[in-house]
Amino acid sequence: MAKQIELETVLRGEEARAFNKYVDAPKQHFTQESKALFREARQLSKEWP
Repeated sequence: MAKQIELETVLRGEEARAFNKYVDAPKQHFTQESKALFREARQLSKEWP
């Protein structure tokens, strides 16, 4: 049986800084669910080597 492929996006360096700046911008409007997903993604990014 075929194994499911898991895709992920990895941001490093300037891309990561630009993404964090975009997320933290006061003009951004996110739902509570999307904010929770961003928090989870940030936490996971700290745990990866």
